[in-house]
Amino acid sequence: MALFKKKKDYFFESFVELATYAKDAFLILEEGLKDFNASKAEELKNNVHLVEHKADLDKREIEEKLAKEFITPIDREDIFLLLDKIDDITDAIDEISYKLYIRNYDKLPSQIQSFVSKSKEAILTMIELLQNMDKISTKSVIDPLTHKILDIEEEVDKLYEDNVRDLYKEEHYSYRELVMNEKVFSYFEYLTDKCRDVTKQIQIIMYKNL
Repeated sequence: MALFKKKKDYFFESFVELATYAKDAFLILEEGLKDFNASKAEELKNNVHLVEHKADLDKREIEEKLAKEFITPIDREDIFLLLDKIDDITDAIDEISYKLYIRNYDKLPSQIQSFVSKSKEAILTMIELLQNMDKISTKSVIDPLTHKILDIEEEVDKLYEDNVRDLYKEEHYSYRELVMNEKVFSYFEYLTDKCRDVTKQIQIIMYKNL
């Protein structure tokens, strides 16, 4: 029994560990977006990518351990899927810093701060949700956290809709500014979609284990 508890703790802790890479990468991104200009872009890309690479190595190690385990706290397939979906968030953050660099952004729209704030809230709530995976069969614990993340994702969808529409209502933007601003909004909308995907996977696991 003690051995099973140790294995159970390991896999549940691994979810949080992988999600923490996403948080760390996002905090680097958030800091890099303050007073952003083109001269910062390459360093920002490299710093975020270092975290993403560490996350990939750690995920591989967890998966190798999982492949050798006979008994797991939840279905083996669900563990693999959830690890992938958590890693997708770190990848999405890495993608933002990469796109800012290769598309040679020299400034960002002021509205981006609303997207940054909401994305950060989604990631931190996701970590809180993962910290409660040992209570996966307790709907009263899991539901409020999943609903909060899904609500945030919907709020970011609305932010995207409103801000892109406002871009095209203005007449002073060049075509390049319109396209680049719309794209940068979409990067964060996609990031919160990835947080939603983690949440949906956890809901599936919860209903399997009620």
